[in-house]
Amino acid sequence: MEQIEEVGVTSWPGHYSAADVLLIAGIQAWMKQRRYTQAALARLARISASSLNQILKGVYATSPAKMLASVESAMRHADETSSDAVAPVDTSVFKLAHAACGMARRYRNFAVFTGFVGTGKTFAIKHYAATHPNTHLIEATPTMTPQSLVKLLARVVAGYDGKGSIDDKFRAVIEALKNTDSLLIVDEAETLTPHQLHTLRRLRDLANVGIVLCGTEHLSGLIKPLHGQFDQIRSRTGFWPETVRAINAEDAAALVQSGFGTEDVPDEVIARLYQYCKGSARMLVEGLIAGVKEFRRGRVLDVKLVDAVAKQALCLQSIA
Repeated sequence: MEQIEEVGVTSWPGHYSAADVLLIAGIQAWMKQRRYTQAALARLARISASSLNQILKGVYATSPAKMLASVESAMRHADETSSDAVAPVDTSVFKLAHAACGMARRYRNFAVFTGFVGTGKTFAIKHYAATHPNTHLIEATPTMTPQSLVKLLARVVAGYDGKGSIDDKFRAVIEALKNTDSLLIVDEAETLTPHQLHTLRRLRDLANVGIVLCGTEHLSGLIKPLHGQFDQIRSRTGFWPETVRAINAEDAAALVQSGFGTEDVPDEVIARLYQYCKGSARMLVEGLIAGVKEFRRGRVLDVKLVDAVAKQALCLQSIA
């Protein structure tokens, strides 16, 4: 009962569950402890500030459970990294990557997740691998052979780094994965050859586990043609969304808010940063946000500062 009183509401509407009320109390305490404003937290959670305000006041017209789950996730991600880093954010790309991994794991099939360079796909799958047990992440390279792929899998999946034939190592990988809830994620998958894809197909069939192929738009172009060199993978793919071309404005706003923590970032600053990054999460996070934080030195966070950093530190073309 004390937790309910903390949020300043004496009577909650019937569509607010007891769990909702307790979570709201936790949100209020979290904001107070970390000095987050409602506007900053709403931006992190990718919901409107007015919706969050109504939810916390107990006047939201429908069940707040779904939005509260987004807020709780945003708070958890904000706590996962130190203050000088951009915490994981549930961007549309982040959610899509996690959906691909979840589908492949659940149905023990292939999932294909593709995106343009810089959209945050690798960050998302690395976060999934780091936070989900029995997930094995490897990175394909242009120089990789089927034999070196098997050796890498044996080392990463089965801890097999000794002597033995390629077949011995392949069988060790199968035994380590067989009928478990494991997931294998292959990044840079557009560099794989048909022989390597055949190896992964056999691994999936024999071990009965899910595999996610993550890569650039070129991977999608290789798999899509009917009866092409990747056709045996195509027929085993249960989840294959459209190629991610860019982050959207809401994604950018959440990333910017994450980068500046508890500070209320003006909407015009977010809009300017989004214009400069042109849909690239990498440019936004590693270039623009990092540059502004490095060269700000006590100055007001405004469009003029963003323009100066973009021009002088990153050699970006001025925006009229």
